[in-house]
Amino acid sequence: MTKANFPQPELLAFTVRGDIVETLHEGWICVLNHNKKVVYHKGRIEDKVFLRSSLKPIQAIPVADDDNKFEITSKELAVISGSHSGSKKHTELLKKFLKKNAIQLSGLKCGTHLPLDEIERNNLIRKKILPSPLHNNCSGKHLGMLYVCKKKGWDPKTYLNRTHPLQKEILNIIKKLSETKNISTATDGCGVPTFALPITNIAKMFSNFTQSKNKNYHRIINAMINNPYFVGGKNQIDSEIMKASKKRLIAKVGAEGIITVAYKGNSAVVKISDGSQKIRSFVILKLLKKLNWLKENEIKNSILENILKGEIKNHAGNTVGKIKVLL
Repeated sequence: MTKANFPQPELLAFTVRGDIVETLHEGWICVLNHNKKVVYHKGRIEDKVFLRSSLKPIQAIPVADDDNKFEITSKELAVISGSHSGSKKHTELLKKFLKKNAIQLSGLKCGTHLPLDEIERNNLIRKKILPSPLHNNCSGKHLGMLYVCKKKGWDPKTYLNRTHPLQKEILNIIKKLSETKNISTATDGCGVPTFALPITNIAKMFSNFTQSKNKNYHRIINAMINNPYFVGGKNQIDSEIMKASKKRLIAKVGAEGIITVAYKGNSAVVKISDGSQKIRSFVILKLLKKLNWLKENEIKNSILENILKGEIKNHAGNTVGKIKVLL
């Protein structure tokens, strides 16, 4: 990689401890209006970044096919489109989906990790129970993929392969919605193909997704905004944004500091180059306030209000620093 095409993020935020700047956080912001015109940006938005799990609503499109509309519930579609935190509510829903569609747990190739949900994680540790693949925050997506394979008669054992019909279909959807073929492919943390696109095209993808008349897209959007908890979980930034916006915004995070937020063709992408989740949450909320996509009364008395204080606390609960944003 030459210096000319090395990514060029811009300083978005910094932290202060005492009167000293402690950390610097660069990244990219791209905001499009419903005409897909850039109305605000930071960093070189032609740079490519990986979508990671922020792609899940798009990866769910084959699941939301019109032929399946009476088989997939709104909550099931939300968890398939999301990165659930592995709470008991999440895993119970997934168990029912497995049974209903006669899918074997052993068919999931996402691997296992402890649930992100604190209550369920502590419960497993206390009882010395190993987590199952259903605790993996990508298990909803994987179950959705296995469901599509079963419906279409595709090989369920090779669904992770880039050459699998399902992955080819997903890539074609991405090309169409993002309006680009300038796409790089790698492997995500859960084993499925993941894609890197220019940031402007990621924004275009969610702009097109949220203003299309396609009924399948609207099925996913409605599932997410009506069931924000099943997209992420308690205190998850994308779930809390959707909950606060009263069924107006869809939001989806991805690993390494990316988040997309969109509604009716307006879209915003934030990517923090060092992958900080804390900074990502702070920057996206400051941006949504700046854009007036989130109103003051929607934020008040919610977890979002606490995040926006930008306070850095020590283990005794004392404020010892602040996060500052440059928008």
